Amino acid sequence: MDKTKPRRAPGRPRGGEQAASMRDTVLDAASLMFMEFGYEPVSINQIAEKAGVTKASVYYYFSNKAQLFTEAITGMMGRICGFTTRILTQEGSLRTRLERVARAKMASTHVEFESMMREALHFLSKEQQEQIRRAEHGIHQVLADYFERAIAAKEIASPLSPMVLAHSFAALLMLGNREDDLSGETAGEDLSKLIVDLFWNGVGTE
Repeated sequence: MDKTKPRRAPGRPRGGEQAASMRDTVLDAASLMFMEFGYEPVSINQIAEKAGVTKASVYYYFSNKAQLFTEAITGMMGRICGFTTRILTQEGSLRTRLERVARAKMASTHVEFESMMREALHFLSKEQQEQIRRAEHGIHQVLADYFERAIAAKEIASPLSPMVLAHSFAALLMLGNREDDLSGETAGEDLSKLIVDLFWNGVGTE
């Protein structure tokens, strides 16, 4: 027996606390795998193996891969909203806090979100698609709220709306997925700082 692998739990959990823990374990494993490999390459069997549970355990909580994907991705986005809010409420200039947001995002390697969604689109119901988009909008709304405050405080100046700025900043953060490819172009500088510099040069008053 391979002692490095977690012992897999049986299909039907015992007790509410254990059930919640197992469900969360499956969701965590699924979100990591989907974000690393995309939708189609990941199977329920692989997620079960990653979570250390049986395939039956996964199906006990989630009727199919599309439901698991939807709940895993929306849950992950909720966590992103949380840590983005925590960073943006810290002390320091908005520019400094945006650098922290960029650095935190680039700390984890993952597939490009829109590519993953295009891949998953045909497998998701309209309701599931809308659920994911609402969760994604929540992240943009957090950013937009802080851009709105910065505009009111004259910390930034832009003819664009706070929501457009939020989407623009999020789009620039996608460069983080190309960090290895761009390493020769950045002269050893922190890519997260370069991205914020690029964004700030378009909206800053400095």
